Amino acid sequence: MRIATVLFLVLSAFTASAQTPGSCELGSAQGDLSVSNVFARVFNTGSLFYGNTTTSGDGYVVPKFSGTSPMFAAGLWIGGTVNGDLRVAGSRYAGFTFWPGPLDDGATLPDSDDCSAYDRIYVVSQADVARYEDGGEAVPDLAAWPVGLGAPTVTASGAPVEPSSREQVIDLAAGERPVLYGSQTAWWVMNDVGNAHTQQQTAPLGIEVRVAAFSIASREVAGVSESTFYRYEILNRNASAIEGAYAGIFLDPDLGDAVDDLVGVDSSRGMFLVYNADDDDASYGTPPALGVDLLSGAASSSFFESVASGPTSDPSTGLEVYYYLQGLWGDGTPKYEFGNGYNQPQAPVTPWVYPGDPVTGAFWSEVNNDGNGTPNSGGDRRGAIASPEFRIPPGGTYTFDVGVLFAQGDDYLDSVTELRSVSDAVQAAYDDGSLFELGSEVSFLPAPAPLAPAASADLGVRDSVRFEWEPVPGAEGYALQWGNRPEVSTGSVRLTSETSAWVAVEDLAGPTGYSDVYWRVGAQSESQFGTPSAVRSFRVFRKGVLTFSYGAPVYLEVQNAEGTAVCPEASTDVGCVEFDGAGNNVYHGLNSTSDYYLSEQGTGSEPQLALYAPNDFEIRFTDEGGLAGYAFQAPYNVIRVPFEVWDIGVVAPGDANDPADDVRLIPFLFADGGGTCAFDYGESEEGTFGYPATDRIYAYYPADSYDAFEAAYAAEVEGAPENCYPTGSESALLDFTEGERPIQGQVFADYGRDGVPDGVLPGTGTVIQMYTTDPPPSTSEPSAPHVDLALTVGPNPSVGGAVARFTLASSGPVTVRVVDVLGREVAVLSQGARSAGTHALPLPSALAAGIYAVEVRTPTATASRMLTVIR
Repeated sequence: MRIATVLFLVLSAFTASAQTPGSCELGSAQGDLSVSNVFARVFNTGSLFYGNTTTSGDGYVVPKFSGTSPMFAAGLWIGGTVNGDLRVAGSRYAGFTFWPGPLDDGATLPDSDDCSAYDRIYVVSQADVARYEDGGEAVPDLAAWPVGLGAPTVTASGAPVEPSSREQVIDLAAGERPVLYGSQTAWWVMNDVGNAHTQQQTAPLGIEVRVAAFSIASREVAGVSESTFYRYEILNRNASAIEGAYAGIFLDPDLGDAVDDLVGVDSSRGMFLVYNADDDDASYGTPPALGVDLLSGAASSSFFESVASGPTSDPSTGLEVYYYLQGLWGDGTPKYEFGNGYNQPQAPVTPWVYPGDPVTGAFWSEVNNDGNGTPNSGGDRRGAIASPEFRIPPGGTYTFDVGVLFAQGDDYLDSVTELRSVSDAVQAAYDDGSLFELGSEVSFLPAPAPLAPAASADLGVRDSVRFEWEPVPGAEGYALQWGNRPEVSTGSVRLTSETSAWVAVEDLAGPTGYSDVYWRVGAQSESQFGTPSAVRSFRVFRKGVLTFSYGAPVYLEVQNAEGTAVCPEASTDVGCVEFDGAGNNVYHGLNSTSDYYLSEQGTGSEPQLALYAPNDFEIRFTDEGGLAGYAFQAPYNVIRVPFEVWDIGVVAPGDANDPADDVRLIPFLFADGGGTCAFDYGESEEGTFGYPATDRIYAYYPADSYDAFEAAYAAEVEGAPENCYPTGSESALLDFTEGERPIQGQVFADYGRDGVPDGVLPGTGTVIQMYTTDPPPSTSEPSAPHVDLALTVGPNPSVGGAVARFTLASSGPVTVRVVDVLGREVAVLSQGARSAGTHALPLPSALAAGIYAVEVRTPTATASRMLTVIR
């Protein structure tokens, strides 16, 4: 009966009135819960632990100083009907449908085009309040606590503060104080009207959601210091009621090593369970268990199979999400007991997936899939748990409370038993109201004394920076914070149990060039708050590729075929203006005086080139030209091309190039059109660039010299038909290289005079100079760069047979995996301990065409490289 009703509601959606969405950008704010034994990063997009740069399983870490995560991603789902119209908000890894800020009456936005005024998450701890009361200084989030947006606040007498305007902030001097839960609270407000629900294919619900996420630094109740909590207050701003509503949490748990997880549900506790399939987890060792516990009540759970499509796969549309929230499959059919729960009408119907007891093996669980003791194999799991059905009248609210719980027992099943004990203790504290008061007592650890970098130091060029500080008695670890503004409390954070940490410059600095970095460090423990050190600063130079003011990388054509500057001094063309007539931008920009322009096919050319900064590079068109090979696709030919590729070393602005340090590179080509006997236009036609384009140009450093490559093949090329000599294998060509490739994926597009392609390649004398970073002034005592983890992936692009090579500074646990552009795990190449040194792992040869990231993660560092697979 319920299924038929939902179908009727969907069909009637076309006639129901719908809330008009705005055109807001997604929020970019983030907040960190970090004072207990958990590190959790939250966002105002409806997503938890996954967003911005936090997309590698590093958004939820417990124990905090372990560097190990039990959760990859989670998020809020809400669905219901308004005047018979199905409406859903929530997604998984993309297509988020919550935007920053409140709603006005009638579910309209304060500004239909811009929600950025509310793009903020306010993170305040009990220690922040105590420090204000002791010294009168308030951290920025405390001083700006948004009373007018609904952030709970009380007067000096304890009475609730009623806001008089949306802009109202807390009046600390008058004795007002924020209502904080636990030891630290992150508070924000979001709505589902900010933009269209494209992926869900529904209109907005018209809801404003006020969120209080909190953590508890206390041992008073078992397990709370390893847990985090989330209160969602859902306000219906529509003039009509929201009927048949459900709220749920989507979760993608990766319990350390993600490939051996099992899931289930404890229906009596309203808790989704994640546990290990055996007694050994490659990341945690003794496997823990994770629970997502709906403290305010649960009515159903779901498990999504790791398949590309179908009714048991990850939901995409709003209707599929709404079905899952009701405890149904993605096609609206019921769940059945045993097996995978799908399409077995002879079995009883249930709203729960795997509700049996994995400890005793009773009933239906992943350790007893068929009722006869047959277990499932462990693997990567995803799922959801949802509330009972509810209704929100116009102007009404619904409160949805969630706990993310963690326990680690003596073995994988004992961890489940311990998790249930934690759930019982937390639920009892929630029921009597004491959960929200736990951890409010404040005691402090002293501030660490910073040692390095020295205050106001100029560190010059380097790959990473070592921070060091004095140990603090009683500290269990330290929180290192940094940013490019003195208010580092809103910047990045590194948690470590050591008294030093290496941080890559690309994580510290701003754009290419010099950056001022501000930092501080505070001691941490589960029962005491760390007093942060004073903020210190230093300068560091970030290598990279120079950019124009509008953000495009600067690749300059510095002279044309006549040997003169392309741009006249009075030119107003983009690039000519910014570089005072020295050249013009030919990277993704039309050359106003020539027949071609330089572009790229594929991705990654700019970040690849940046690895070799501050050296600059040239493609020179000469009478003699040189040899180039087709090393990425058969037949593996060598041909003569009209250009040379050079590393010209470090050239200071305004200085002439010194040819003494130039190194000639070996060019290789990739033919998108399939022909491997000529470098000419026509390999990539109009559909790719708008004009015919050449083969892609790649260039490697030679193992010996370019001359050795020329000597090996020159005679064979001259004597071969059409001057196209087959080598027989890719390795025959790559043996001449040392495997390092600064140039990749560059093509010339045949723009022609007046936009008419004419087949004319750049003429002899044309030089394309690729600028990287201008060299900074030398420092008197440069410190040696330090690299905890180095990673290369090649060949790139690959048609199969790519290899990931990574170097570890020290031995320890390592995870190597391949993910797609949505962050979904495609393959795990390695999971476990590795020795110091260099390791090579082949990638799956069956990867489909597309763009992937290869990620290597250790407890102290993460590295990733993009890989393009072509077929």
